[in-house]
Amino acid sequence: MDREQLAHWQAADALFDQWLDLDEDAREAWLAAVDAPDPVRRRLGQLVAAHRAAEAPRPPATDALAGRRLGDWSLEEEIGRGGMAIVYRARRDQGIARQHAALKILTLGTLGSDGAGRFRREAGILARLNHPHITALVDSGVADDGTCWLAMPLVDGQRIDHWCQSQAPDARAIVQLCLQVCDAVAYAHRNLVIHRDLKPSNVLVEAGGHVRLLDFGIAQFADGGGERTQTVWRALTPGYAAPEQLRGDPPGTAMDVYGLGALLHRLLTGRTPQAAAAGGETTRPSLLVRAASDAYHRHYVPLKSDLDRVLLKALAEEPEQRYATADALADDLRRWLDGRPVLAQPPGAGYRLRKFILRNKGAVAAGVLLAASLAGGVGATLWQAGQARREAEIARIQERRATAARDFMVQLFEANDPNASIDGPLTARDLLDQGAHRMSGAFGDTPALRAEMLVLLGDLYRRIQELDAAEPLLAEGIALAGETGDPVLVIHARLGKGLLDAAADRHLEALAEFDAVERALEGLGQVPGDRHGQLVMHRSRALTDVGKVPEAVAYAEAALARARSEPALPPEAMFFYLRALAAALSVQGHEQREEALLEEALALQSLDKLAPTERLPVHASLAGAALGRGDLEAALERSSEALALARRVYLPDHPARASLLDLHGIILTHLARFDEAVEAITESIAIREASRSQGSSLAAAYNNLALALDNAERDAEAEPHMIRAMELAGEVFGRDDPRYAIAVANLGNLYRQSGRHDEAEALLDQGLRMRREMLGPDHPYVAIGLVQMARLRLRQGRAAEALVLAGQASAIYHDAEHKDPRRLASTDEVRAVALAALGRVDEAETLFEQAIADARAAGVDNGVEWPRVMAARAELYARHRPAHAKAAVEDALRAHLEIYGESHPGTLRMHELAATLR
Repeated sequence: MDREQLAHWQAADALFDQWLDLDEDAREAWLAAVDAPDPVRRRLGQLVAAHRAAEAPRPPATDALAGRRLGDWSLEEEIGRGGMAIVYRARRDQGIARQHAALKILTLGTLGSDGAGRFRREAGILARLNHPHITALVDSGVADDGTCWLAMPLVDGQRIDHWCQSQAPDARAIVQLCLQVCDAVAYAHRNLVIHRDLKPSNVLVEAGGHVRLLDFGIAQFADGGGERTQTVWRALTPGYAAPEQLRGDPPGTAMDVYGLGALLHRLLTGRTPQAAAAGGETTRPSLLVRAASDAYHRHYVPLKSDLDRVLLKALAEEPEQRYATADALADDLRRWLDGRPVLAQPPGAGYRLRKFILRNKGAVAAGVLLAASLAGGVGATLWQAGQARREAEIARIQERRATAARDFMVQLFEANDPNASIDGPLTARDLLDQGAHRMSGAFGDTPALRAEMLVLLGDLYRRIQELDAAEPLLAEGIALAGETGDPVLVIHARLGKGLLDAAADRHLEALAEFDAVERALEGLGQVPGDRHGQLVMHRSRALTDVGKVPEAVAYAEAALARARSEPALPPEAMFFYLRALAAALSVQGHEQREEALLEEALALQSLDKLAPTERLPVHASLAGAALGRGDLEAALERSSEALALARRVYLPDHPARASLLDLHGIILTHLARFDEAVEAITESIAIREASRSQGSSLAAAYNNLALALDNAERDAEAEPHMIRAMELAGEVFGRDDPRYAIAVANLGNLYRQSGRHDEAEALLDQGLRMRREMLGPDHPYVAIGLVQMARLRLRQGRAAEALVLAGQASAIYHDAEHKDPRRLASTDEVRAVALAALGRVDEAETLFEQAIADARAAGVDNGVEWPRVMAARAELYARHRPAHAKAAVEDALRAHLEIYGESHPGTLRMHELAATLR
């Protein structure tokens, strides 16, 4: 849609709103007399016709489906219809229980467009969402004749605009209704769903004022591709659509922020935003209803006092000028309800003072009389002088606290002076133990300083993995900080407690602390900011640790968008926001986006203010991203740089070195440098065991060690480590977590390779079933499980089943956002071997040659998978293509020697195969 067409639709929509406001008997004459260009008149006519069609009585024939069964449901009577679907009241009987639902049926006219695709997507979206203000999915299916249907709870409610018209609520009640919609939309965004069609007809109000958000028919997964907005133009409603939505831009959460603003605008002014702007003079909502004769005049005063600002920010032309998230909009509306300053305008001193007076009218009445007698200049001078005195006093307090803290730490380190210590140098734990002992009676007359030192010591204990010692110090520090009333100190203390909870694998408790810190930072106006950026990093990591990866990505993405909207944000703060989103994306497998964000983070200027310990994880993450996209040499270079820096920065037994050793070992395994990999990961485990590291890290390290040994075909050594990894994963993550499922399947794969097929089948089946249930049928981790099971089926002589399983895996990999050429080559190897076993040798040969050509073109002929692919091809030629067998075996032997080395069992097998051909 070009700009001219967009302008025509917007003008038509504004006129359509005017037409709706007229009495029924005046509409026809107005329509005939309206002065508008022909393109606008045509579009206005379409809107009027669509409205009349929707309002027209339904013909009796529409109940023709009554009595028909769809799945377990019997259709009763039609209760609604739209452009895409008809909705029936339906019933199903289950024993003595009877259930009613609204059954949404795709119309035949929609099948020709992508209606069926949108219908399936709506089912997928509703299945993902479970929220009290979102209509849930009860059931869905496709009938034998291709009829698509969804069953949803039968909601007995009114459209929100009709409800407001009949109930005449005040502005506060309307805002409270809209907050329920905001909460539903924010929840959808956290689950990576964008509604894209927020309007009154999609929001119902039930008895008691409970709101339900309906119709995700043109909604979009934020983490997938899908339709651009242009392709769903006919389905959306122009009066409530964001400008970029009408332009056909890709979907984003800012569209829904605009939609929420447009909905609230309509309920408070009776007009859509486009209609309000049609006059061209102003778009301030309060001015639309200031006339005493206006039907919405009762909202004039509330709009004028701050709601104007909130609406204008939500409805900003450019997405980046709106609220960063639906939660941010909701927070500002709650501030308005509480009589606090809204954040939609820069809160100057006079503005804050007005809000204080409104909240405390009685307490300041006498002060107002006195203030009225002061001249403006004198008042300003007194204000500035008072501010200066307060700032000077704060500075003196901070200086005294800093001096006392410094003296305390110097006294601790004096104990490590050879002249002061009888038993020799002390460890970090010894120093901290001395500090904790001295704190028992220190700073009793200065609660704020005592709280600060307790939190500092607790945090230092956490950093050396002495979590039990950290716990009581942080608990007392939090209690004291709360008593001081110093919000900055409370933030510092609760952040320390959250980090301790995360280190102890108490991730839900950590999230509660991080949420409290975020609210406090918001209250101080420090969002976005340096401290908030670090918090976003910790909170998004905690979300991924409890399996809420989509929520972590959505949260970090919204935080980064908000940070980008603040031009004065220092680079070191932006650094943390970029890192947070990159880390969340890495868990989802979006390596390309992750890498771009990390490179942007490293390219920021003024990063010299950040310690090497802050920059180090970015280098490590870049190594992981390079590994994810299959560039093993780049991954090794990055991880080697990171490990060298870590050895300069950290002591040999520091847990941060363990993490980098683990990553380095994984990359070495992929490069088939197994002995080096085992050495690196073994060192990592030793550090973690010695420091009593968190179980999640140990589980991953044992898994990685077992995989390195497994790839080296040292199965007997690998087995105890793999069992340990599975046990730890079950203890730490729970047996309903994808990471436990992966550990189970990895043990099954090890048993397959050692010929223990019955044990392997049970574990591989369990791991695959769990991954499907937890991650969905199309996740790349499911594809890995399918290939593992296919290899077992080949060992069992069940080639036909193996071919089906490997084919399913190949389809998943090809549909993935990032196509991993290494996994594709490995999957094609299994498919080709299965084809050959079924006697389809020509197809197998063609598939092998294509897979090898693709892998070489992608530059992935240097990793651990490559010799296996070449070996399988050589064995095929040795059996079925003797004329070409010698060359194929020589190619395979060369690959084994270059990648595995002379002593690997696979290389020895290739030597034996070559000998049979001489």
